[in-house]
Amino acid sequence: MKKYFLHNGTESSGPFSFDELKTLKITKTTPVWFEGMEKWKYAGDIAELYELVAITPPPFQVEEVPAPQPPRRVSNAAFLGLSKNGFIGVVVVILIISTVVFNIIQNNRSEELEAKNKKTLLENRQFLLQQKEIEAKDKLIEEQEKAEAERTAREKKQTITDRISAIENEMAVTKDDLDTAKEKLAKANDFKVLRTSAEKSEELKKLKQEIADLEKELEDLEAEQNRLNLELDKIK
Repeated sequence: MKKYFLHNGTESSGPFSFDELKTLKITKTTPVWFEGMEKWKYAGDIAELYELVAITPPPFQVEEVPAPQPPRRVSNAAFLGLSKNGFIGVVVVILIISTVVFNIIQNNRSEELEAKNKKTLLENRQFLLQQKEIEAKDKLIEEQEKAEAERTAREKKQTITDRISAIENEMAVTKDDLDTAKEKLAKANDFKVLRTSAEKSEELKKLKQEIADLEKELEDLEAEQNRLNLELDKIK
């Protein structure tokens, strides 16, 4: 059996059966709800409750019908205290002003956007110029470093070459001195006149020491020459 709920504007009451609603004297504006309805409805809007709605007559008052008045002829209807033409004129002016303001705003935005684009383009160009300047400076430094390295290598190479040439000359002189010392040693062994045994022994000792020193000097020069040749090969 269907159950009905009523609402007095503050709280709901129920459930009530259809027979119970008859005793409650509900009106057309009484809010009613029952299961299956999405929202509350007035009792006057529910067909099954028509017979229960108490018809309440309005307070007694005789309606006075005013005497008919002759129709007034109005040329233009009034809008906001203005004639129809005046109202249209105001609307047209507002539209024109709005259009002008809108165009000004759009132009300002376009100018701002164009200015931002120009600024961005200028900044990009400046950045590219700075990058090119940095690259040019780096390249110049690299070339200078390369030139300095080449100059240093040339100077070192020339120094080594000069030293090798000097060593060759020193070795030639040392070899000549060594050959001479050996010849003197050979002659000293054979020469016997006007010398005592002690003098001969002392002379032979000096010549042998001179030969040993010359051979050592020649050996050192050869070692230095070999080392410099290795360095020279690395520079090439």
